[in-house]
Amino acid sequence: MTEEVIEEVIEDAPKVDFYLRLSAESDMPTVLADFYQQDYITNVDEEGVETQTADGDPYLVAHSHDYAIDVVGTLHEPTGNTLTDDEGNDYPETQAMTGWHINIRLVGDAVRETVEALDETHGVTPEQPMRVWL
Repeated sequence: MTEEVIEEVIEDAPKVDFYLRLSAESDMPTVLADFYQQDYITNVDEEGVETQTADGDPYLVAHSHDYAIDVVGTLHEPTGNTLTDDEGNDYPETQAMTGWHINIRLVGDAVRETVEALDETHGVTPEQPMRVWL
């Protein structure tokens, strides 16, 4: 294969890594609702009527055969200033970046539409991601 053909194949490959930024961690259950699960307990009364009661709080299902979610959280970036610790060692001062960061990797297309919709509303395109998949 020539380099031109290889580049064309790479450009046509579907996106598998998505970088999302939410306003806050508390937005996760709402924004990522399709990836949360709620367990229930089924009760049957004396007359045979079934009722379901939530068992605990909904929880994030961070991975399946179709996807993996990496909750990165708050990212920090250098301010350009250098600080010195109590032992005289210099280190870069950092500050929190805006938002709550989440990475999603797709394995196949089972949840592609859902993730692409999230990417349209919450997606960011970092020049050099601070955390990547291996």
